[in-house]
Amino acid sequence: MSTNTPGNLPAVLRIKYAADYLAVSRAHLYQLINRGELARIRLGGRAAGIRRSDLDAWLSAQAAQ
Repeated sequence: MSTNTPGNLPAVLRIKYAADYLAVSRAHLYQLINRGELARIRLGGRAAGIRRSDLDAWLSAQAAQ
């Protein structure tokens, strides 16, 4: 992910990269998903990701608190 800048990140980030994007651990990201604060989407097989727009909305909500 280090080669991606915010302007060229994909629309859906895999779990590991979503955690990096939010600067949280993967365990905390799964807690956010389980609490319904973020929606996980299936990418096929066992692969899952989160929409970058959802991550940005969550970050904005956290900044507003």
